[in-house]
Amino acid sequence: MSSCPHKPLLDFDKFAHGTPHETIHALRGAHRILWEEDEFATGGHWLLFHQRDIDHVLQSPALFSSSDGPLLDDFPAQLLAEQQESLTFMDPPRHRQYRSLVEPAFRQAAMRQREPMMRALAGRILDEVLPRGECEFVQEVAMQLPTRVIFAVLGVPPEDFAHVAELTNTLALADDPEFAENREAGFIASGMLMQYGARLAASHRSAPRESLTMTLLNSEAEGRKLTDVDFGRFFNNLIVGGTETTRNTLAGAMYEFIRHPEQYALLQEDPGLVAGAVEEILRFRNPVIYLRRTATQDLELAGQRISHRAKVVCVLGSPNRDPALFERPDEFDIRRPVEHTRRHYRSFGGGAHFCLGIQQARLNLTVMLAEMARRIHRPRLLTAPRQARSIFMDGFKELRIAFVPERAPPAGGPS
Repeated sequence: MSSCPHKPLLDFDKFAHGTPHETIHALRGAHRILWEEDEFATGGHWLLFHQRDIDHVLQSPALFSSSDGPLLDDFPAQLLAEQQESLTFMDPPRHRQYRSLVEPAFRQAAMRQREPMMRALAGRILDEVLPRGECEFVQEVAMQLPTRVIFAVLGVPPEDFAHVAELTNTLALADDPEFAENREAGFIASGMLMQYGARLAASHRSAPRESLTMTLLNSEAEGRKLTDVDFGRFFNNLIVGGTETTRNTLAGAMYEFIRHPEQYALLQEDPGLVAGAVEEILRFRNPVIYLRRTATQDLELAGQRISHRAKVVCVLGSPNRDPALFERPDEFDIRRPVEHTRRHYRSFGGGAHFCLGIQQARLNLTVMLAEMARRIHRPRLLTAPRQARSIFMDGFKELRIAFVPERAPPAGGPS
């Protein structure tokens, strides 16, 4: 069966409480590929659920292009032309050349240099909330570390933090009326982030200082130096990719540890489980729900004829809960083998667009989970979490928690 007579999977009501894993499980069992109608410009799209098919699409950019973007929404023509000059919308070989400019900033050597700063920052973030014994975890903790780190790396002045964060939220959560009036507001915010990035580049040229921004401005692509506008496109990609996914994953981690206190106890008792906890939370609560590609020609995919320009949607969380790949896939267990989990989940996509900041994301999670486990005890919900309205990003917009903070050592010495 290759068509769906029922309400589409990618429907806001179905994602009102997060990714509907039971529905995806049923669809994966019944279909390799599924056509469903939608309200977007082309009227429908193909869904893929199995790892091998998802990998084929993401690893075949000549057949399945990124040039129309990763979203189901069709960008307005004028904005699409601008976005197609950015990394997220490029296909190889051009994508490879531009990506190579920024890759060194996210390799292991750069992570090692950045880690002490990040650990100190994580400590300061928790210092701000611990005395109260409660917090709104999304904005006060989960958003803070990835945002402050990427802003520091790019040389964003502290006085601009709030403005850039607001634009990022508007872009990433444009389907939620608390963040954007409508989807068009999200497109506008994307353009404004590019414009801000261009101004940041101009500021670096007039007053050079050490940052990734300065490094990129001194680099060459296609035989020429990047212009301020070129950098603005990079900035848009790096800010959104560097903040939203980690924010959602950290908030999801806290929620799952509250739901599974025995797992949190394991983490607190054995700091060596942090790496396993990072990979399990990425598997269990993958923040990006899907990636869209666009067929470049008429072709066959998973036994179906796909027409030129058809939208093909890879449901990234489906392999993550596939019982053919994971034992007890619907159980949250931080003791799973790290390498097996990394090899089989698809939370970071795949192919040429495999997440550029994967090492940064893992380090963000590693640093903050370790600090949380050391300093936050017996966390509990104060109210039910509030889910952001989205079919692209799975995350909370509010997670109010209470906890017992670490005890200060007595005056006579450590406890």
